[in-house]
Amino acid sequence: MWCLPHTIQRYLQYERLQELNMTHFDCWASRFGETVTALELAPEGTGYRARTRFSKFFNLPELMNLFKEVADIKTADQLDLPTPEVEYHNIVAKPTEHQQDMVKALSERAAKVHSGTVDPSTDNMLKITSDGRKLGLDQRIINPMLPDEPGTKVNQCVDNILQIWRDGQPEKLTQLVFCDISTPQAAGSKKVAKTLDNPILHALEQAVPEPEKPLAFTVYEDIRQKLIAQGMPASQIAFIHEANTEVRKKELFSKVRSGQVRVLLGSTQKMGAGTNVQDLLVALHDLDCPWRPGDLAQRKGRIERQGNQNPLVHVYRYV
Repeated sequence: MWCLPHTIQRYLQYERLQELNMTHFDCWASRFGETVTALELAPEGTGYRARTRFSKFFNLPELMNLFKEVADIKTADQLDLPTPEVEYHNIVAKPTEHQQDMVKALSERAAKVHSGTVDPSTDNMLKITSDGRKLGLDQRIINPMLPDEPGTKVNQCVDNILQIWRDGQPEKLTQLVFCDISTPQAAGSKKVAKTLDNPILHALEQAVPEPEKPLAFTVYEDIRQKLIAQGMPASQIAFIHEANTEVRKKELFSKVRSGQVRVLLGSTQKMGAGTNVQDLLVALHDLDCPWRPGDLAQRKGRIERQGNQNPLVHVYRYV
């Protein structure tokens, strides 16, 4: 994120940066950024290591004056838009015994990667980090045969959704659930048909039924089935992934705004910027944490928005 202002300036003010000898990031950073070397926990969680990182900006007035040559900046405080008050809730889930054992295994894999004893094509930090994110959400994403234990992120999220759904029955208040991991997948043949858009292929799919294949575990489907089992009508639950055309998306958003669909699940990519369903939104659930801090702001922007009829809204973050 530290290089973002410089990238924008290179795009909009390249000639100006040339005049100031700041086209290279190191030159720019030496004038506006301060670095600090400190010990931090190693990714594998087995020790500490020294890392040098940017800690803060300095000469900030000069940087802002330079940037304002091409930008007119207005913050939310200056605009004073009529948006609802946001109350944050951090929901902490204790790791299961299976998760603790798997974290140790991830640490051992990371140690081998750092020591260079593993070929990068076999295992690398990207794979380990990805497995860690999946494990942090739900152990069944790694192994569907593992038990569905109480007190997990998913089960606490389901409990909160149900309570808010019951409390908001008279006003038909709605909720969003964001999750970028374990998203629903379409059947393989339907993916091909959609990609080719071939009428003959579509007809063959209808004429020759394929044998039913067991669906892979996804957090989305797990949440939906648990909500239905607790009494929520299936028609009031939707996945943004099911609205695969602009027409369907427009229809889905209209149903959320009117309270016909009261729980909408989606990823940041599909349900972030451009999603205007704020009218009756009372709660937003961040089931996982995205890579980029700006994505959290995009998620929150779906509920802290002009047009929301609720004076107070809630953002739940599960860790």
